[in-house]
Amino acid sequence: MSIAWPTVPSRYCGVWQRTLYAEPAAPPHGVRDTTSRVVWLQTASWHADLRLTVERPDFNGISGLDGCNREQLLWLADLTAFAGLTQVDASFETPPGGESCTWHRVADLLPSLERDSGIMHFDGDNTLEERHPSGRYLERWERLANGNRDEHLAFDAQGRPVWLQLGDHAVAIAHRPPGADAATLYTHLKDLNDAALRWRAGLRFDYLRRDAESWRVALSTHPWRVGLCLPSPVAD
Repeated sequence: MSIAWPTVPSRYCGVWQRTLYAEPAAPPHGVRDTTSRVVWLQTASWHADLRLTVERPDFNGISGLDGCNREQLLWLADLTAFAGLTQVDASFETPPGGESCTWHRVADLLPSLERDSGIMHFDGDNTLEERHPSGRYLERWERLANGNRDEHLAFDAQGRPVWLQLGDHAVAIAHRPPGADAATLYTHLKDLNDAALRWRAGLRFDYLRRDAESWRVALSTHPWRVGLCLPSPVAD
């Protein structure tokens, strides 16, 4: 028996860039972030989201995880990046015009046992406001590309997403290798040895833009990959 994937309203589809993160949702904000680079790609069913802070260790001369020191590994493993299925439900009691959105994560660089849900409100077609259900945070998203573009998806043998594409935008995902103790996924990073940190950071997300010649990495959870040209795993 096959089960259909949930689909989101078409207005959600596209590529979004976060322009504001604030805590709490209501002012005065104790935390306000407008500098982190955050991209959310949303297809009809699947999402990918990666977030990089401006402050980071120096990765000059690094070409892979094996060359990273502990400070670098801790930073990489502490990044937020995830992919999975998106569910939008307007039946919950929300503020006027709001909808409940849940991101069911299939791949998660920094997994949590907490449900990832937000109350969404559109301000026009190209601005989207997300609030934590209990008011913990506010995020504002601006559309980079609409969803009226060719959608291409690719999955590995386990059914995990490895390529999500909308037109000239894509996210490529390389999953962690098998063999490590899955319990380390929920161990505090500072309690892990370097080998376990390297495995945790092995889940890689690349955000790519397509130019006239190739796909080029514009943002990555492995920063040394930015600028690389990659082939598409799917035929356009």
